Amino acid sequence: MRSGRATTSESRSSRAGVGSSRHAAAAVQSSTSRRAPVSSRVAAHAQAQPSAPAQLSPRETRAQLRRDRRQQRNLAAAAAPVAARGVRPVRETRASRRAEAAAQQRTLAASNRPSAPAGNDNRPFATVSETPSNISSVLGGSDRSRLRSIQQDAATPLLLPGLRVSSLYDSRGRLVVPPPLYGSHENLLHQNEMANRDGLDRIRDDADLLDLRRQQKLVALPENDALRVDARLPENRRFSRPWTATFLAVLARDHYANFHQPLQVDSAVRTVEFQQRLTHTNGNAAPSTGDTASPHLTGQAVDIAKHGLSITEIAWMRAYLQPLIAEGKIDVEEEFQQACFHISVYKNYVPANASGLSVLAAR
Repeated sequence: MRSGRATTSESRSSRAGVGSSRHAAAAVQSSTSRRAPVSSRVAAHAQAQPSAPAQLSPRETRAQLRRDRRQQRNLAAAAAPVAARGVRPVRETRASRRAEAAAQQRTLAASNRPSAPAGNDNRPFATVSETPSNISSVLGGSDRSRLRSIQQDAATPLLLPGLRVSSLYDSRGRLVVPPPLYGSHENLLHQNEMANRDGLDRIRDDADLLDLRRQQKLVALPENDALRVDARLPENRRFSRPWTATFLAVLARDHYANFHQPLQVDSAVRTVEFQQRLTHTNGNAAPSTGDTASPHLTGQAVDIAKHGLSITEIAWMRAYLQPLIAEGKIDVEEEFQQACFHISVYKNYVPANASGLSVLAAR
């Protein structure tokens, strides 16, 4: 019995030993299998380590430098755009300058840029102390007696600086001609409304005309080297309102300073009696009564001939008159059948605080 038990316990011990050896072998194999990936990663990492840099040839070195510089420029352009730096690209510089010059010419008539006085001394404005004491010294002394009424009743308004011919040309030297100053029914209505606002009555006949002349409510047109009157215009109709005569004197002087040619007045004050006869012979004439009556009947309007004016002079006239229209000082109808500038001048052309002052040279 004991031997059998011994045998049994030995067999059990043998089996236990075999199992232990098996477990130990499995443990060693498991440990080995777990360490294998670490060693492989170490080997892979060792293989990934960069080796000592290879020596580049001079050509490859220059190519690398060019690539680096190109990359730096791209990064700088992305971080700080040209527009943010306030620098215009070279290719756009000339085009932008031409566009700016064209825009400046288009807005010339509405701009109030200073200009040197007629003396060409390059100063922006002439002060009051530097201007002549009266308009007759500018226009010449031959007709000073005829200008005496203007000096008493009107003063030159403070207007825009004198318009130079050179400002009518663009950067390429091409003349910029403003559009025509077309008239309209509304324009004629406005001229009559302004006459009513200024308290102007329509002149009925020659007796009324003579009476207004005696009261100095009508003054002689300032004829001189810069302004002439059509020889066909009768002597008793070479008159206008004082502010209209002042406007003519200033306009003619500025025009003469640029072109050395006189302007011509074709028509000035008219009577209702004359206008009625004119409507029978001239289909373009305005009626003598109503809301669209001719502004010539009040003495505020004059017609300046376009005949004989060059295209540059016509462009200058349009550019000169447009700012005054915008300020509400005049209304203009450019006529093509009769070829003239019909201009109604309003009382506000002369500053209200200039009453009693002598006629000063504007600009």
